[in-house]
Amino acid sequence: MYIPRVSCETSLPLDVIASFLNVSFAWLCDSLARHDDPESVSKVLGKQMLAYFDASDFRGKRLLDFGCGSGASTLWIAAMFPETEVVGVELKEDSIELARQVLAVRHLSNVQFLVSSDPNSLPPGIGSFDFVMLCAVYEHLLPEERRRVMPLLWSSMNYGGVLFVNQTPYRYFPYEHHSTGLWFINYLPDRLSLFLARNFGRLNPEVNRSPDWTVHLRGGIRGGTEAEICRNLRLARAGRPAIIQPRGQDRAAYWLSRTNPERFRLLKKSIAALFRLTDKLWGTVPSMNLDIAIRKDPE
Repeated sequence: MYIPRVSCETSLPLDVIASFLNVSFAWLCDSLARHDDPESVSKVLGKQMLAYFDASDFRGKRLLDFGCGSGASTLWIAAMFPETEVVGVELKEDSIELARQVLAVRHLSNVQFLVSSDPNSLPPGIGSFDFVMLCAVYEHLLPEERRRVMPLLWSSMNYGGVLFVNQTPYRYFPYEHHSTGLWFINYLPDRLSLFLARNFGRLNPEVNRSPDWTVHLRGGIRGGTEAEICRNLRLARAGRPAIIQPRGQDRAAYWLSRTNPERFRLLKKSIAALFRLTDKLWGTVPSMNLDIAIRKDPE
C-alpha cells in the first residue's frame, strides 16, 4: 500500500482521528498533517496570500475555498483572517463531514462548509465572493471539467476579486513530481505517457497501475498552465482575467524568495532572471508548481 507520510503529530481528538481513519488508512497522516503541521498547507497559503495583499485587505470580505476536501485549507485561512467569511465547498459528503468535525474542535465562527450537489454548479444561494482559493485542486479536474468549473467560479466573483491557484504542477516542467516521479513524461503523447506511468511510475501506485488514462488525469499527471486557466476563465464572458504581481516585487522575485536561501543561490538567481523574461514575454513562470493570483477586471 502506498503511504505518502507514515507519521505525524496532531491536536485532534481520537474520535476525529478515527473518522479520518475510516475514510483512508493510507493517507491518514498526510490528511492530519494538513490540519496541524504549520509547514504544510498554512505555510503555502500564508506566503501566497500575504505576498499579494495586506491582512487588512481581507477584512469584511468573502472567500470561497473550492475543492476544500476535509477543510484544512479553509480552516487555516479562517484562522489567519478571523474577520473574513470563509466558505469551503466540496463534492464529497464524507469530506465535508470530516471538515465539520474538525471545525467543531477549532471553534471558528467565520467558517461554513457546503456540499455541491453536482460538479456543474455551486450550492444554491452561496452568493458572490471577493476571493476564490484553489489549493491543490486544479490539477485534479478533468479537461472538460475545467472548461465548466472555472467559468462557474469566475462568474461567482465580484469585479476586482482575485482567484488564487497554488500547489498545481506546471504542465511542462521537465520532472513530473506529482504522480509518477518520471522525467520528460510531460512532453510525450498521452498513450506513451500512460505506458510509462503504468510500468515505471513510482509515486502513487494506486493511480499508476490503472489502464484508464482518465484515472491518471484525475490523479493530476498533467497539471496546468497560466494560459490554460485564463482561457477557461474567459469562457464565462464576465470580466477579463489579469495575472497580477506580488506587492513590491515581481513573480520571479517572489519565486526566488520561496526557495532555500542557503543552496545554489547563484543558480537560482539566474533562473529567476529567466523567469522574469518568460513572465514578460508569455505570462508564465515555468517553475515546478503554479503559484498565481488572477484579478477579475471589467472587460
